[in-house]
Amino acid sequence: MSNAVPSTQGPSAERKAGAAQALILVFTTQLPIMGLLSLIPIIPLLLQQFGSHPEARFLIPLLITAPSACIALLSPLAGWLADRLGRRRLLLAAVLGYGICGFAPYFLNDLVPIIISRFGLGITEAVIMTVANTLMGDFYPPEPRRKWLAVQSAVGSLSGTTLMFLGGVLGGFGWQGPFLLYLLAFVVFVLLLFFTWEPVAHRETSTIAGNNRFPVHQMCIIASVTLFCAVLYYVEVLQVSQVFHLLGLTNPADIGTAGAIAGLGVPLGALLFAKLSKQDINVHVIAVMLLFAIGLIGLGQASTVPWAVAAAFVAQVGCGMLIPALINWCLGSLSAQHRGRGVGIWTGAFFIGQFVSPFTVTLLASALGGLATAIVALGGVSAVALLVAWLLPRNLRQPSTLAS
Repeated sequence: MSNAVPSTQGPSAERKAGAAQALILVFTTQLPIMGLLSLIPIIPLLLQQFGSHPEARFLIPLLITAPSACIALLSPLAGWLADRLGRRRLLLAAVLGYGICGFAPYFLNDLVPIIISRFGLGITEAVIMTVANTLMGDFYPPEPRRKWLAVQSAVGSLSGTTLMFLGGVLGGFGWQGPFLLYLLAFVVFVLLLFFTWEPVAHRETSTIAGNNRFPVHQMCIIASVTLFCAVLYYVEVLQVSQVFHLLGLTNPADIGTAGAIAGLGVPLGALLFAKLSKQDINVHVIAVMLLFAIGLIGLGQASTVPWAVAAAFVAQVGCGMLIPALINWCLGSLSAQHRGRGVGIWTGAFFIGQFVSPFTVTLLASALGGLATAIVALGGVSAVALLVAWLLPRNLRQPSTLAS
């Protein structure tokens, strides 16, 4: 650690974070993605292995979704701990625990202990998602922060496709194969240990009224907008494969290929975010809602697979733009002493949206007569949200005074 006298000119004044620290944090945030996507290809193997268990129909889906549930529920607590105890030690402990809990099923043969390990994994993921993004705000002022958030979004798309592919390959060696991927966490742990440090915290000058008060009103707005956007975000993400199936694409490999082509929109969305990153959040919301409206209405009305892929691509552009825009808005609205709690609330809101989205689609499909109609309806909701963001921009305006 440097012995330099800290200043109050910006985050991490004692040591200057560069590209190495940013890339390490970007790859750290990919660990929770691995927790979900790496196991999707082996769901049939898990059903085959544990199908005789009396609660298999309930427990096997829980094996996949338990980590996300923990992120949704525990991220605010993780943020509070980050503000109270410090960022780096908490993140190091979480990454180490992630590796242990994630790899544990490789040696387990009973479903219940595996489920327990997955809940343990989810607890660590809540910390990782919250603290890694908090450190991105601590280490970098607005300009480089926006750049690295765009990189994080683009890398997330690539890593998602790669992890699903590797999960399938390792699944060829048996149902336990994909759990080998969790050994990568120990590499990330070593990188964090040697190339990161605890940032200078609680030295930022806050211009929020009351200086030391947590910005409750602002975070309520951010959390509400995030939850709403996340519900729409996951419509295409979670329903596109079913749309492809309804259009006659039944081979899993073909569905995966079509989804991968559509997923190329995410890096483009990240690039659009970078181009618009200096604009207020309402500009980003308007752009994302426009893309969601076009993409979802097109996806719901698609009569051929190429048409559906094109519509899904448009929606994915919106997905690639949305996450860095929301994170940047959240980080820019918080002073250092409140950043962990704020990011934790944001993370929880986004992952709650992941749970709400499929139920919303199911209810609408039941009420409106089918999946396609439900997706079109949610495209219409996106269009209405666009108009609201256009007419009421002040309600969504990003404060710039805390963005450093």
